[in-house]
Amino acid sequence: MDGITAEHLQYSHPLLLCVLAKIFNFMIKLGYVPLSFGMSYTVPLPKTSGNVHGKSATVDDFRGISISPVLSKVLEHCILVCYERLFKTSDNQFGFKKSSSCAQSIYAFRCVTDYYTLSGSTVNVCALDLSKAFDKMNHHGLFCEINGEAYA
Repeated sequence: MDGITAEHLQYSHPLLLCVLAKIFNFMIKLGYVPLSFGMSYTVPLPKTSGNVHGKSATVDDFRGISISPVLSKVLEHCILVCYERLFKTSDNQFGFKKSSSCAQSIYAFRCVTDYYTLSGSTVNVCALDLSKAFDKMNHHGLFCEINGEAYA
Protein backbone atom coordinates (compact mmCIF):
# COMPACT_ATOMS: atom_id res chain seq x y z
CA MET A 1 0.00 0.00 0.00
CA ASP A 2 2.84 2.37 0.79
CA GLY A 3 5.16 0.97 -1.89
CA ILE A 4 7.75 -0.19 0.66
CA THR A 5 8.83 -3.82 0.49
CA ALA A 6 10.89 -5.96 2.83
CA GLU A 7 13.74 -5.70 0.32
CA HIS A 8 13.79 -1.92 0.75
CA LEU A 9 14.55 -2.41 4.44
CA GLN A 10 16.86 -5.37 3.90
CA TYR A 11 19.12 -3.51 1.45
CA SER A 12 18.84 -0.04 2.96
CA HIS A 13 21.58 1.92 4.68
CA PRO A 14 22.24 0.71 8.27
CA LEU A 15 21.33 4.17 9.52
CA LEU A 16 17.70 3.47 8.64
CA LEU A 17 17.52 0.97 11.51
CA CYS A 18 18.47 3.70 13.97
CA VAL A 19 15.92 6.09 12.49
CA LEU A 20 13.17 3.45 12.66
CA ALA A 21 14.11 2.59 16.26
CA LYS A 22 13.81 6.28 17.21
CA ILE A 23 10.46 6.62 15.44
CA PHE A 24 9.08 3.42 17.02
CA ASN A 25 10.26 4.48 20.48
CA PHE A 26 8.59 7.89 20.05
CA MET A 27 5.40 6.18 18.91
CA ILE A 28 5.38 3.96 21.99
CA LYS A 29 6.29 6.83 24.32
CA LEU A 30 3.54 9.07 22.90
CA GLY A 31 1.05 6.24 22.59
CA TYR A 32 0.38 7.12 18.98
CA VAL A 33 0.39 4.84 15.96
CA PRO A 34 -0.43 6.28 12.52
CA LEU A 35 -3.74 5.10 11.09
CA SER A 36 -1.94 3.75 8.03
CA PHE A 37 -0.23 1.15 10.25
CA GLY A 38 -3.62 -0.47 10.86
CA MET A 39 -4.67 -0.57 7.23
CA SER A 40 -4.41 -3.65 5.06
CA TYR A 41 -5.96 -5.13 1.99
CA THR A 42 -7.31 -8.64 1.56
CA VAL A 43 -6.24 -10.90 -1.27
CA PRO A 44 -8.32 -13.98 -2.12
CA LEU A 45 -6.27 -17.16 -2.51
CA PRO A 46 -7.54 -20.53 -3.72
CA LYS A 47 -7.91 -22.93 -0.77
CA THR A 48 -6.76 -26.01 -2.64
CA SER A 49 -4.18 -26.58 -5.30
CA GLY A 50 -6.72 -28.72 -7.18
CA ASN A 51 -8.10 -27.83 -10.57
CA VAL A 52 -10.66 -25.05 -10.10
CA HIS A 53 -10.89 -24.48 -13.85
CA GLY A 54 -13.23 -27.44 -14.36
CA LYS A 55 -16.01 -25.96 -12.23
CA SER A 56 -17.50 -22.64 -11.28
CA ALA A 57 -15.53 -21.04 -8.47
CA THR A 58 -17.47 -20.07 -5.36
CA VAL A 59 -16.61 -18.13 -2.23
CA ASP A 60 -15.96 -21.46 -0.49
CA ASP A 61 -13.03 -22.11 -2.85
CA PHE A 62 -11.02 -19.12 -1.56
CA ARG A 63 -9.56 -17.84 1.68
CA GLY A 64 -8.46 -14.30 2.33
CA ILE A 65 -5.07 -13.13 3.54
CA SER A 66 -4.40 -9.59 4.68
CA ILE A 67 -1.45 -7.65 3.37
CA SER A 68 -0.22 -5.05 5.87
CA PRO A 69 2.40 -2.28 5.50
CA VAL A 70 5.95 -3.53 6.05
CA LEU A 71 6.78 -0.89 8.66
CA SER A 72 3.77 -1.87 10.78
CA LYS A 73 4.93 -5.50 10.64
CA VAL A 74 8.40 -4.44 11.79
CA LEU A 75 6.91 -2.48 14.70
CA GLU A 76 4.69 -5.43 15.63
CA HIS A 77 7.69 -7.78 15.56
CA CYS A 78 9.71 -5.42 17.77
CA ILE A 79 6.88 -5.21 20.30
CA LEU A 80 6.45 -8.99 20.35
CA VAL A 81 10.17 -9.57 20.88
CA CYS A 82 10.45 -6.95 23.64
CA TYR A 83 7.26 -7.79 25.52
CA GLU A 84 6.52 -11.45 24.77
CA ARG A 85 7.06 -12.36 28.43
CA LEU A 86 4.03 -10.17 29.27
CA PHE A 87 1.72 -11.83 26.74
CA LYS A 88 0.43 -14.79 28.69
CA THR A 89 -2.18 -17.19 27.39
CA SER A 90 -4.13 -19.93 29.08
CA ASP A 91 -2.66 -23.42 29.20
CA ASN A 92 -5.99 -24.52 27.74
CA GLN A 93 -5.43 -22.57 24.53
CA PHE A 94 -3.90 -24.69 21.78
CA GLY A 95 -4.61 -22.81 18.55
CA PHE A 96 -2.51 -19.91 17.29
CA LYS A 97 0.15 -20.63 19.87
CA LYS A 98 3.84 -21.36 19.45
CA SER A 99 4.86 -24.99 20.12
CA SER A 100 1.25 -26.13 20.29
CA SER A 101 -0.62 -28.64 18.19
CA CYS A 102 -3.89 -30.44 17.69
CA ALA A 103 -2.35 -33.56 19.27
CA GLN A 104 -1.84 -31.66 22.53
CA SER A 105 -5.47 -30.53 22.61
CA ILE A 106 -6.66 -34.10 21.97
CA TYR A 107 -4.41 -35.36 24.77
CA ALA A 108 -5.77 -32.74 27.19
CA PHE A 109 -9.32 -33.66 26.18
CA ARG A 110 -8.65 -37.35 26.77
CA CYS A 111 -7.08 -36.68 30.18
CA VAL A 112 -10.07 -34.64 31.33
CA THR A 113 -12.66 -37.14 30.07
CA ASP A 114 -10.71 -40.09 31.52
CA TYR A 115 -10.46 -38.34 34.89
CA TYR A 116 -14.21 -37.85 35.15
CA THR A 117 -15.25 -41.22 33.70
CA LEU A 118 -12.85 -43.14 35.97
CA SER A 119 -14.45 -41.43 38.97
CA GLY A 120 -17.90 -42.56 37.80
CA SER A 121 -19.12 -39.28 36.35
CA THR A 122 -20.86 -38.82 33.04
CA VAL A 123 -19.14 -36.61 30.48
CA ASN A 124 -21.25 -34.83 27.87
CA VAL A 125 -19.34 -33.56 24.86
CA CYS A 126 -20.49 -31.12 22.21
CA ALA A 127 -18.30 -30.60 19.16
CA LEU A 128 -18.87 -27.76 16.72
CA ASP A 129 -17.21 -27.57 13.33
CA LEU A 130 -16.50 -23.87 12.88
CA SER A 131 -14.13 -24.36 9.94
CA LYS A 132 -16.42 -22.46 7.58
CA ALA A 133 -17.89 -20.01 10.09
CA PHE A 134 -15.63 -17.13 9.06
CA ASP A 135 -16.27 -17.81 5.37
CA LYS A 136 -20.03 -17.54 5.86
CA MET A 137 -20.19 -14.52 8.12
CA ASN A 138 -21.03 -10.98 7.14
CA HIS A 139 -17.53 -9.45 6.97
CA HIS A 140 -18.85 -5.89 6.70
CA GLY A 141 -20.74 -6.42 9.96
CA LEU A 142 -17.61 -7.87 11.60
CA PHE A 143 -15.43 -4.94 10.53
CA CYS A 144 -18.06 -2.47 11.78
CA GLU A 145 -18.17 -4.33 15.09
CA ILE A 146 -14.37 -4.33 15.39
CA ASN A 147 -14.23 -0.60 14.66
CA GLY A 148 -16.98 0.10 17.18
CA GLU A 149 -19.37 1.44 14.55
CA ALA A 150 -23.12 0.95 14.72
CA TYR A 151 -24.20 -1.76 12.33
CA ALA A 152 -27.76 -1.97 11.05
